[in-house]
Amino acid sequence: MSSRAKDIIFLLGAGASAEAGIPPSAAMISRLEEKLHSDKDWEPFSDLYNQIKSAILYKDGLAGRFGDVVSYNIESLVNTLHELERNEEHPLYPFIAAWNARFASLAGERFSRVRDLRHRILELLKHWVCPDDPTEGEYYIGLIAAQRAFTFPLRIFSLNYDLCVERLQSPEFVVETGFSGFGPKHIWSYERFIDIDRGENPPPQAYLYKLHGSIDWKRHPQSKALSRVEQVHPIPPDEMEIIFGREAKLEAADPYLFYAYEFRQCALEAKVVVALGYSFSDPHINKIVSQALKSDEPKRLIVVSRVENEAALEYQKELTKRLGVESQRIKVENGTAKEFLSRTDLGQALLDSVPQSESPF
Repeated sequence: MSSRAKDIIFLLGAGASAEAGIPPSAAMISRLEEKLHSDKDWEPFSDLYNQIKSAILYKDGLAGRFGDVVSYNIESLVNTLHELERNEEHPLYPFIAAWNARFASLAGERFSRVRDLRHRILELLKHWVCPDDPTEGEYYIGLIAAQRAFTFPLRIFSLNYDLCVERLQSPEFVVETGFSGFGPKHIWSYERFIDIDRGENPPPQAYLYKLHGSIDWKRHPQSKALSRVEQVHPIPPDEMEIIFGREAKLEAADPYLFYAYEFRQCALEAKVVVALGYSFSDPHINKIVSQALKSDEPKRLIVVSRVENEAALEYQKELTKRLGVESQRIKVENGTAKEFLSRTDLGQALLDSVPQSESPF
């Protein structure tokens, strides 16, 4: 079945990289709590962590949210730490009569221990998204096979900070990231995502849009120019160029604004959006997907998730309600990202899933 560029786009969430040894956001909490309970270097922060977690859960409880519906994960935790760390600089500070006495005693002078805890978690993040054995993510090569069946470049929108897609880069499979190389001389440019004459350089087989930043990005403190680094560990926590632990998922700066616009535009143009490992817990992303699916053009959202039979039908109903779209627009496929990307017929199967317009014009 024929198809055209941008008919099929990919949306990658944390679950897409879980089988590559990179823990999803909720799993990171388990690893963090294990450190707080068993690592002597982390034990001094245990009481502070318990206080903050209890307050987050208490807030949800007041709103009638309990159990699985409570969105407590590493992002909500670090977001809270980020807001608390602002202390007197927070715009709500003049309206706060007094901090919780126990929290104030645990937070340290000018909430320095809150800052220390957040920094420690961000340092852990570097290790979590840079697994010791990167070959565990080799199943991503399924994207290469799919692109060869498509005969047009992939458009991959990722919410992840890891480098699983970038590792597909080779002379035969060029992944456009917005950078011409590593280091401060190779700054990010939106023009690299526009169909232009590249001279002697080969056209890319994939365009990668990292909507929430990347573990290997670094911004110059004065010029604010963005570049890539080969070694991520020396980057200080406060200089990590990722939208992590903040409620505002849309940063008022490039590349985030450009990527958000491109995702909206590509979602509107696409006939198939393939969601891999995305939990649909980001309202901003959901709005863009929902808007695209509500158009008059035939469109389909393929959601790859580990659900089957009746559970798949229930999940489809849940997504239909959450996105506010017709149920026939959503197809839930049982399986993991690794299983999906390892399909030998993936490219053709996706091409066959493209809805065809009834109009001959």
